[in-house]
Parts: sequence; structure tokens; C-alpha cells
Amino acid sequence: MNKNDVRIKTSKRNFILALLLLLATNILMGLTLVSLSKKTLKEQINQRMLDVANTASFQLEGDIVKQLTVQDKDTEDYNNALDTLRSFQENVNLDYIYTINPEGNDKFTFAIDPDRDDPADFGDAIETTDALIKAYNGTPSVDKIPHSDKWGSFYSAYSPINDSNGNIIGIVGVDFNANWYEGTLNSHRAIAIIITMVTLTIGIVLSFIIFSKNRKSFTSVFDSISELNKATEKFDYLIMQSSIKKLDMLPENESEVLKTLATGEGSKRHSINEYDALSDGINSISNKFIKYIKYMDTQIYIDPATLVNNKAAYRLKVKEIDDSISKGNANFSMAFFDINGVKKIYTNFGFELGEKYLFECAKLLKSVFGKENVYHVTGDEFIVIIDNATYTDMKNSFAKFENEVKQFNVLNKGKISLSVAKGRVTFNPETHKNYRQVFIEVENACRINKEAYYRNSNALEHK
Repeated sequence: MNKNDVRIKTSKRNFILALLLLLATNILMGLTLVSLSKKTLKEQINQRMLDVANTASFQLEGDIVKQLTVQDKDTEDYNNALDTLRSFQENVNLDYIYTINPEGNDKFTFAIDPDRDDPADFGDAIETTDALIKAYNGTPSVDKIPHSDKWGSFYSAYSPINDSNGNIIGIVGVDFNANWYEGTLNSHRAIAIIITMVTLTIGIVLSFIIFSKNRKSFTSVFDSISELNKATEKFDYLIMQSSIKKLDMLPENESEVLKTLATGEGSKRHSINEYDALSDGINSISNKFIKYIKYMDTQIYIDPATLVNNKAAYRLKVKEIDDSISKGNANFSMAFFDINGVKKIYTNFGFELGEKYLFECAKLLKSVFGKENVYHVTGDEFIVIIDNATYTDMKNSFAKFENEVKQFNVLNKGKISLSVAKGRVTFNPETHKNYRQVFIEVENACRINKEAYYRNSNALEHK
């Protein structure tokens, strides 16, 4: 056996080992991306369900709801609550929405059901789930597994209803069809499985090529690896497009990062031999996969519409604050912002302009209060929470924010005019016993400011 024969066998053996590593990497990448995309999508779906339940519970008057009984049907208070729930059922993509009365000993019954076709009777027993018990204990929750009743099989989200004293007097339940929920989760899985099978098939074909051909067929291997890389890039792009919204609204530096993830690096190192080329191909796929995982990890806590902290990050911050309050070392200030006139903008000018208002307001809030302190909770509302900020600090920041809004309106005169209602509160251990008390106070301050804005606007219109 001459040296050339030894080199050919060594080349085949090393390439086969590298191919096996490439196949293992693709399998791992497929499984990991399936798990990651499913987890991220599930969190997004659950958050949407909770947003609906939380919004409905906020709109109900707890002091009135807790007094309603079956005898109150067709009364004004009962019909007002019924109309509030019915507006969600008829305008939001859900199956059922209703209120629930706690009966003690983890027993619950239906209360107000706005369904026109087959409503539950007031006082009928409802199946107790872990999520329902958590909601009754003060934590809005979503079912981890579906439950079935005479209306069908559903995943449900629950949010507590509070009276003016902060006591939980009932629960809002929102049902989403189990087939829709599981079908949405499985959509990403199907794409991932198909792409993974494609890459595995290509890998198997490559193996037969390597074992059946001699050293001169090495170039065909690289053609197949190029196809494998294209399939991987397509997979990255599909996942990115389904998980990351508002790409065109991102700043140029951030959008370029995402586009690179989808299309690959702009430049490649020249490979001097087949081993370097194979190594470069593996490294390119691996590096892109690592970057994508890191990016997705950060996006779990980022609101895609405004690029500030989302509701998941807000819940973590609230828990941190409540822990600090219970330990007696809390020191923070809080602000509540509500953009004026956004609903009218959505109605008269469309969704895109309304989203633009949210995005521009978030930019101004980040520039004044810092991105890490700004949270987009729901709709057109933002919350700012700053540790160790004094009353004076917040007063100065509010003045700076008002000036930023004025400058923004001057620069965008004739294009977009921004008006924001706001309120602020600094935590006082003598009057605030938990975070919710601070929240209620700051939300009320913002509401008063918003009402004053609309009174002034109406006065000007009638002059």
C-alpha cells in the first residue's frame, strides 16, 4: 500500500467522522429549536390569554360584582357587567368568557355568562383546576392541561377580580379551544420536523456518496453540504419570521443583526483544502445557531411592538418589589403613562399609525427613564419602575419627559402629534403595604391627569 492510498483512506475516514458530527449537530439543532420555538410560542399564547382575562377583570367593578346574585338578573348592575364581558366575547378571538364565584374549600361556581346560545346557569359548579386556585390566591394563571365539559375541551385563563379594598371577590375565566391551542403549538414543530428530516435525508445521501465513490468525488460532497446549509438557513429564517415581529420598525443596527441570522454572514474565509471547507461549513451553521439561541433568550422578556420590557419582565419585577417590601428594604418610585387618543387613532387611521404612536412613545420613555426601567404592560399603557429614585428625581424626570414630547411634536409637526397622560408615586412604607397599593395610587393619578386632558380638549373644541 503506497502513501497515496493511505492518504485517500485517511481522508475518507476523517470526512466520515466530520459528516457524523455534522449530522449530530443538525439533529441537536432541530430538537433544540423545536423545544425553544414551542416554549416561546407557548409563553406568547399564554400571555395573550392572560392579557384578555386581566383586561376584562380590570374593567369590572369589583364592589358591584361581589353583590350580584341570581336574583339580580336583568338589573342595571348585572346588565352592565354582562355587557362588559359580552364585548370581549364578540370582539376578541376567544370561545367563552365568564365570571366565577368562590364558594370555599376550593369549590367554585359560574356567575355571569354572556354567551347568547348556551350560557351556564348562575350557581352551576365549575371544574376546579390548579390555575383557577392560583387565580383565587391572587396570581393570574393559565391551565397547563385542557379540561372538558359539556361545551367542549378548552385551555382556560383566570384572573382575579378585586374590590376597591384590593380583596379578591371573584374570578374572570376565559376559554380557548384546545384544538386551536395545541394546533398553534404544533405548527412550529411540524416545520422543524420536516426541515430536520430533510437535513437528515441529505446527510444519509451524503454517506452513501462517500462510501460509494472514490477520492475524486469529494467535490460532490461540498455541493450537498451547500444544500444542507441552505436548508438550515431557510429553517432559521422561517423560525425568525414567525417569532420576531416589527422587523422594519427596528433600528438599523438591530435589524441588520436579525437579517444576518436569516441570510448568513456577509463574508466567508477562503478554504485552502477540503477539510478547511468542511470545518468552515460546520462552524458557520454552529455559530449562527448559537447567535440565534442567544437572541431568542433575550426576546423572551422584550415586547416586540415597542422594544421595551414586556409583561413577563414586569411580573418578575413586581415579585421582586413585593419581596423587598415584605423584608422592609423596598425603595423605589413608579410612574404610569397612558397615551391619549390612541383608540381614536386606531379607529380613524388604522392599526399601523396606532402602532407607530406606541413605538415613538416607548422611544421617548427609554431616553428619559432608561430602557431597563420601562414596561409595556397592555394596550396603550406603559409603567416605569426605578429603584432608589426619590420624589425629586421623578419630578425632574417628568419635566424632562414633557420637554422631550414637546420637541418630538415640533419635529414631527403635521405628521404625528403625541400626548401622554401620566402619574407618579414614590413608595412610602408608612402608607404602602404592598406593590398593588402603589399601583392603584399611580394608576389613579394617571387617570386624573387623563380626565383633565380630555376636559381641556373638549373646552377648546367648544370655544
